[in-house]
This record gives sequence, C-alpha cells and structure tokens, in this order.
Amino acid sequence: MEARFNVSGEARKALAKAIGEALGLEPVYKGAPSFAYVVGNINISKDGTLSCDDRTDEITIQNLLKKLLELGFTYETDEAGTGEMCDTLTIEMPLDGFTDSALENLERLIASKESLIKKAIGVDKLPIERTETTIRFPWFRFGIEPEELSAYSRFIGALCAAAKEQHRVTAKDKPVENEKFAFRVFLIRLGFVGDEYKTARKILLRNLSGNSAFKNGAPAKVTEVSDYE
Repeated sequence: MEARFNVSGEARKALAKAIGEALGLEPVYKGAPSFAYVVGNINISKDGTLSCDDRTDEITIQNLLKKLLELGFTYETDEAGTGEMCDTLTIEMPLDGFTDSALENLERLIASKESLIKKAIGVDKLPIERTETTIRFPWFRFGIEPEELSAYSRFIGALCAAAKEQHRVTAKDKPVENEKFAFRVFLIRLGFVGDEYKTARKILLRNLSGNSAFKNGAPAKVTEVSDYE
C-alpha cells in the first residue's frame, strides 16, 4: 500500500514524527542513498511517499491515515485516484480454512441477505476480493468509530465462520416487511447472542426499519377501563 504525501524537508520530518507518535515508535532516518525515514514497518521515501508491507494490517494503516488527515497531512493513492482521498476501509480475513465449497457458501450467504446488509452498513454494493492469502471486504467507510469497526469486524468474522460450517446455502434475497426483526434473527443465527454483542447488534440494526423484538410490530397497548367509570 502506498500513500503520496508530496512533502519534503522539514514537512517530511514532521510527517515521520507524527507517524511515530501515532504508532508509539521512534522514526529512524536512514540517510544516503535512500534518505528515507522508517517507522516500524512503514517507510517514508525522500519524495514523501508512505509505504508498508504485509506485516502492517490495513486497519492499522487506515487508522493512521485518519489521524494524519486530522493533523493536516493530505495524501493521494493509486486506489483512490489523483487528488482524491481514500474513503474506503477494507476488512480482511485469512483465506486459510476456506474450501471452494465454503467460498461459494460465503457468496450465497451474503447474497441471501444482500439488501439488508447494504442498508445496515450504508452501501450500494458488496464486492468480495481474494488475494493469495486473504479475503477482502472493501465495504466500509473510512474514518468510522472504533465501536463501529468492532461491530463490522465481528460481522465479517461471523459470516466467514458460518460459510465454513454450513454444508450448503440455498436461501435467496427477498423483500421483508420488518427489516430489523429479519436481520436480528440472521445475526442471532450467526452467533450475535448475549450482552457482549449488544453494542454490535445495535450498530448493525440502527439503519433498518421496523421493530427488532416483534415480527409484526409492537402489540397495541390495552387500556383497562374500570367497571365503575
């Protein structure tokens, strides 16, 4: 991954310092011939390009870039295009343990709740990308809050676990009258049960319509009338 900050001199030194403070690491100036700064696994070249290898996970990088933007450092990436800020956060899962059948299950499982998932996380598409070692889900908005990131990460992890465990997924996406109830049932099937998932469930259900507790909506309140009135 690369992000071009287009800084030099004291501005590049300040960038390296900011990265070091964000990661809790001391920047190291390499001198000739590279003239690069190195902060852990992150390299800042002499033209101000930040790069890192696979040892640094994407969530760490996204959080770092968010922090740098807040500090006033702007950048360009090949993925976002010239002059555009990267606005997508990708969650990655190890490809290890996925058979061809499990990968097919994953695609079908997502497709079976596609409309609800899109509305729940506020997107219009759900692409799945594969590398040699990972499955990538570039579904999420850059700069989300930590509790949102936790909820989405748990959701992706649960989808992957279910895809591996199920023999075959055959369900189809279809309209539902009570979105919150339908998606809550789906989350419970994925293992989102108990207080430890309370915040995650709330985040994943907040954009949906309906009532999560009652399939046909909350029952009408009955008003008791005294015989003596």
